[in-house]
Amino acid sequence: MGKTERKQGSFKFWLLVWGLGLAGQLCWNMENQWFNTFVYEKIAKDPTIISWMVAISATATAISTFISGTMVDRKGRRKYAVAIGYILWGLFTIAFGLTQYITNGVKSPTANLLMTAAVAVVCADAIMSFFGSMGNDSGFNAWMNDHMDDTNRGQIGAALATQPIIGTIMGTVLGGMLVGAENNYMRLFITMGGFVILCGILALFVMDDAPGLKPSVQGSFWQQFASIFNFRKYFELKELVWVNFTLAAYFIAFNM
Repeated sequence: MGKTERKQGSFKFWLLVWGLGLAGQLCWNMENQWFNTFVYEKIAKDPTIISWMVAISATATAISTFISGTMVDRKGRRKYAVAIGYILWGLFTIAFGLTQYITNGVKSPTANLLMTAAVAVVCADAIMSFFGSMGNDSGFNAWMNDHMDDTNRGQIGAALATQPIIGTIMGTVLGGMLVGAENNYMRLFITMGGFVILCGILALFVMDDAPGLKPSVQGSFWQQFASIFNFRKYFELKELVWVNFTLAAYFIAFNM
C-alpha cells in the first residue's frame, strides 16, 4: 500500500471528510432554512429583503467560486483556501446575527433605520456566502477531488451524497432547539459559526494537500480566470455539458 493510499484510509483523512463536509452542509442549511425566519422575526416582515438576500448571495457565491478557484489552482494549495474560508465563514455567520441589534429595542423603527438593517443583513449574507464558497466549493471540494481515485471513489462519493441529508436533518432539529421558543437566533449563529471556525482551525493544522498537486499557471490571473468562460471549448466536452444540465435541473427543483 502506497503512502497516498495509507493517507486516504487514515483516521485524519476521514475526520476531515466528515468534519469539514458536515460543517459546510450545516452552515448552508442554516442559511437556507433559518435566515429567512430570522429576517421576519428580527428585521422586518418583508419578503423583498429575502429576495435580495437570495439573489445577491447567489451572485457572491458564483463570483467567489470562480475567483478563489482560479487563485487556488495558480497557487497549488487547497489547504489555506479551506482554512481561511471556513474561519471567515464562521465569523461572518456570527456577524450576520448581529444585524438584529440595529432595530433591537426600537418600538417603531423609521424607514431609514429599516433600510439600514435590510442593507446590513443582505451585505452580511453576501460576505458570509463569499467566504463559504471559497472554503467549501473552491477549497474543500477541490481537495476531495485531488484525493479521489478508483480505489476510494465509491466511499468518498457515498460520504458526500449522505452529508446534505444529514446536514438537513441536523440543521432542522438542532436549529429549532437552539432558536427555541424565545427566538434566540444569536445562540444558533454563535454555535454554528463557532463550529465552522473550529473546523477551519482544524484544517489549518491537520489538512495536507495531495502529494501530486502542483501550481497551474496559464498566463496572467485574469487570463486564466477568463478561460473559464471559453464556451466553445466547454461545449466540446459533451459529457460534462450533460452532467451540468442534469445537476442544474436537479438543483432548480431542490431550491424551489
